[in-house]
Amino acid sequence: MHLHPTSCAKMFSFYPRPQPAYYQPSPYYHPSPYYQSSPYARALAQQQQQQERARAYAQELERQRAARSRYFPDGYDEPESDEEDRYLTPHQRALLAARQQQRSLEAARKAQELAMRQQQASEAEEHTPAPRSPTRRSVPTTSQEPAQPSASPSAAQIPLRRSASPSAQPPQTATPKQSPPPSTPSPERLDEAATKIQTQYRIHRALRAIAALAAQFESLKSSFTPPTSIDYVADGRVVPVPASAPTSPTTAEDAAPHCDAKLAYTPTNAPLHMYTELLSRLLVSLDAVESRGDARVRDRRREAVRAVEAEAARIEAFWRSVWAAHEHTAAAAQEEEEVRTMVIDADAPPAALAVFEEGQVHPMVVDAVPELADSGSESESDEDGEPEFVTPPATPASRPMVLPESDLTDDGVLVDMHPEDEDKEFIIVPELF
Repeated sequence: MHLHPTSCAKMFSFYPRPQPAYYQPSPYYHPSPYYQSSPYARALAQQQQQQERARAYAQELERQRAARSRYFPDGYDEPESDEEDRYLTPHQRALLAARQQQRSLEAARKAQELAMRQQQASEAEEHTPAPRSPTRRSVPTTSQEPAQPSASPSAAQIPLRRSASPSAQPPQTATPKQSPPPSTPSPERLDEAATKIQTQYRIHRALRAIAALAAQFESLKSSFTPPTSIDYVADGRVVPVPASAPTSPTTAEDAAPHCDAKLAYTPTNAPLHMYTELLSRLLVSLDAVESRGDARVRDRRREAVRAVEAEAARIEAFWRSVWAAHEHTAAAAQEEEEVRTMVIDADAPPAALAVFEEGQVHPMVVDAVPELADSGSESESDEDGEPEFVTPPATPASRPMVLPESDLTDDGVLVDMHPEDEDKEFIIVPELF
């Protein structure tokens, strides 16, 4: 289907206009310098463009500085080289850094040379004598007045004669002679001096350590309180013993030379164990202090060690003496109990009999007449109804004899026989012959 242009224009509201054959460029358009026909003109245009760009960049920096100065009058402390180096290549930056380093080295070298020159000049001034300035300054003052007639020629020569005469010269201050520089000590002497200083320092440090340990021991000793009860381990069981302040010797051997009991590790004995442990640590610390051949360190360390050891021995003697006192009390109670058992009651059933062996008495329960324990048919009795005493068969000398208790003395000697006491208990006494 063919559409007429007028109908198309009415349909799309578009009215075509005649356009020229060539497009009219914009008045703001500037031809690029790269498309100049002449190379010279192209280079000149590029140079002008770079200058304009640099000028615009400088104007922009100035504008930014002015804007910053409103808030920071003193400006920023950061260098502006970063902005300038932004448009440099890495090679150019490396060259710039090398130049800056070379400049810094050159400035340091010049400063060193200047310092050396100043030092040499100061040394030269010290060695040179002081100039005679007061006498020589009078000569040009007299020569500056030639127009005045000299009435007496001797008046003009007076300063010169005074300067020539030794009496008119001012006293020269004697410059002190520069002492020769001290000789550098040898490495051996330096090592010897360093060793001596270190030795003295270590000796003083050892003395301070011993004094601190001695003060710690005195504080520990004054703060310790003896316990009121001590637990011992004897025969596999814990035995609590009340502790008092015994007047015992200072050594454990004198207190209880054969003490089988040991201290139990119970809460009751915790203060005692801790005190002995702290004393042991003090001894270890004192042994670790080196004397380095110094007599003062050895003497003070020996005194401190002896004091700590004496305190440890006193504590050991204390708990050993407590156990010894407990054993002595137990032995006395046992002996008293044995004495009580030796007192035999006549009306009591089987009583304790004593067997005399090697001068010792041991209780032993026996029946005076074993035959009476049987039935009445088996026992024999006499006409009076009293049981007949059966004499045991002959025995060797080591077999004991049966005697009434009332007829036996303390030495085991027979005194008298009473037939009415045959129903009492008897004591078996070994034959002593």
